[in-house]
Formats: sequence, C-alpha cells, structure tokens
Amino acid sequence: MPKLLPRLSASGLLLLLISACGSSDPSMGPGTGNPGAAKACEAYAGPELATLKHYRGALHEHSSYSDGDIHSIPADYFAAGKAAGLDFMGSSEHTDNLDPLVFISLGSDCFTTPDGLLTCLTPSVDELNKWESIRKQTAEASNEDFLAFRGFEWTSDRFGHINVFFGKDQTNAKLDGGYLLTMESFWSWFDRSPDTLLLGGGNDSIAIFNHPGDKTLGDFDPGGNWWNLRHVPQADERMVGMELFNGGSSDRYAEWYTLALDNGWHVGAVSGEDEHGTHWASPDLPKTVIVAPDLAPATVKDAMLARRMYAVVGNEDLVVEMTAEGHPMGSRLRCDGASTVPLQISARYRDGRSYPGSIALFDKAGEPLLRSGGGRLEYSLPVSANERWYYARVENEAGEAVAYTSPVWVNAR
Repeated sequence: MPKLLPRLSASGLLLLLISACGSSDPSMGPGTGNPGAAKACEAYAGPELATLKHYRGALHEHSSYSDGDIHSIPADYFAAGKAAGLDFMGSSEHTDNLDPLVFISLGSDCFTTPDGLLTCLTPSVDELNKWESIRKQTAEASNEDFLAFRGFEWTSDRFGHINVFFGKDQTNAKLDGGYLLTMESFWSWFDRSPDTLLLGGGNDSIAIFNHPGDKTLGDFDPGGNWWNLRHVPQADERMVGMELFNGGSSDRYAEWYTLALDNGWHVGAVSGEDEHGTHWASPDLPKTVIVAPDLAPATVKDAMLARRMYAVVGNEDLVVEMTAEGHPMGSRLRCDGASTVPLQISARYRDGRSYPGSIALFDKAGEPLLRSGGGRLEYSLPVSANERWYYARVENEAGEAVAYTSPVWVNAR
C-alpha cells in the first residue's frame, strides 16, 4: 500500500488537522440548527442543556389552612405528591387566615354540620402559626427526590389572585388594601425587603398570575385582571408565570397570556391544580414541568426565574423541548439585526413514544404563525429592533391544547 502522508504538503496537513479537530467547536451544541453556522445571538450563559432535566410537579394547593378540606394539612398534599411520583409541589394557601392566631378554616364543610363548625373553630397547635408550620412541613417533606416549597395565594376578588413562592414573608389582600382598593399595596410589598421593619416585603419571592379572567367584579371594572395586566417594570423580573390550565378548566386563558406578553410582561407558562379537596396530584389535574439541573430549592427557583417551564393539561405526560440557537425556552435572546434565529420545538411522551398531535407557534393573538404535525416544528425567527415573543401550543389530534411552552423573546442587540 502506498504511503500517502509523506505526499501531503504542509498546508494540506494543516487543513487535515483542522478538519479532524472540528468537533471541538462550541457552536456544535444541541439544538443549534446547522452545527457549523455562525451564531447570530449572544451566547447562552445558563446551565448546559445536556444537564437539564424535566421535573414534573404541581403548583397551587389548598388544605384546612385556608379553604380546603377541613381535616387536611399541607403535609397531606406533599405526601400525595410523593405517592404519585411527582418531583415537586408548591403550597399556596390563601393568606386570608395565615396570620398568627388567625386559625379558623374556611372550607365548605365548616358550615354543613355542627361537627364541621367545631373542627374549623378549634385550632391545633400548628394552626396557631400556619405560616411557620408550612415552612416546617415543607422541610420535612423534601428529600433528594422530591421538593416541597412554601408559598401563598394573594387573594383579591377584585384585581385577581397571585401565587407567591420561596419568600420569607407573606401579605394578605384583605388587610393591605388589595382586596378592593388598590394593587399598589401588593406591588409595594413585592418590591420591599422581607426584613423591612413592621412592613415586611417580598423581594426574595417569585410570583405567578393565577386563573386570569376568573376573579373580577365585572367587565365594568377597569381594575379587573390586575388592571388589565398593566405592566409594572419593577415587578417584571420576578413575576415569572401565568396559569394556562387551572383545575379541570378548559383551554381559556391563552388570550390573557398573549395580553400579558404584549403588555411587556416576561411571563412563562405554568399550570395550577388549585385543589380544595383531597385529590392532590391526581393524574387528571394539570401539571407544571420545570426544566432544571437538579431539585435543590435555589436551582428550581432559578429555573423559574429563567422561565424554563411549561404547562401540561391533565392525563398528558409529555416532554416538550424548545431551543432557539441553543437557548432553551424562557430565554431572552439579543441577536444581530436583520438575521434569523433557528427555532426547534418537539413534543413526545415521557416514555419515549412520539406524539401524534401537532405544534402551533404563536407570535400574536389569534391564528398561529405556523402549525406543524408529527410532534416537531422548525422555524427561522426574524430579528427586529423591537423585542418579539414566540410561544408554542401542543395540540392533540382533535386540535385541543394539551401543553403551552414559555416563550422565547428575540431582540436586536
């Protein structure tokens, strides 16, 4: 056999070596479209995509600590989440009766029998300080395979409900003026340190808009739906999500999601079980998937701050992936003007089976920008001077929504 290597010129040998080493190019990460293409956007700086796992769990739970089943406590729904094989669960009792010594339960069974009324009026030791008791119960329920975290539901039947998670402090809409008078009391609390003397605060918290359109005095009231989702810049970073599915509800929140995004909110997609009975973690209740490297509380909170999460309807155990030039869902990309950004979205069952439905891509209200069958969609996102958002809706074969992704936002740098 002839020896070819000595016949190569020096320049040819150099080209051969460069070609052999080409696989070390960092542009060849997952989900980047053409592996050798020049990047249009600033580099992704989050956790490596290969380390991200899709943790399936439940948000928005109630017990006797607010208006749920009068014989239950938060530890019961955490236990139900563990038994169902969920990865996490977030507590969100109404703050109407979470203040110390306000121990009464408001569950519907309180008022049906004398025994029920006695149960709701008789506190146990842990009910004398429910907020602290929830903290202890989350710590006891959490381990390396399951994360329980504390939250509360700010409950204004004029402006709307908001779930708040991971903070030291809580606030009550019926005491801070937010039940009927003003949203500013909540936004001021949300912007203050929890250590503020006498007032407290929630600037260590993240929050979610709950079941939009469901809590309002009527169409005549301009304050409904958080003043029609008026943007509050100082709250934007930590208002991380909006419920796209709630309890057994149908797909009826997408228009509010679109309005929030159009108004400048950078909200991702979540689901709320909103369970007031004892069917927590039931398969027919909607679930939230958080995409994170692990289940440490700080890691999960960071993933929610990055909007790496999506909403799934009940009885659909889906894995949805979305990348834009190697950036996962929830990312805000800054890219070269007049360029395009490769977007890939896929949906499959958690057991690996392909999903037979379709994926619709939205950049505005109404009809989708594009719809693709077979559980996959690819598109080139344009880059313009003004920030634009794009989210996906996964649909079953009947065209019904079964999942929503958080958006990606694209802007010229």
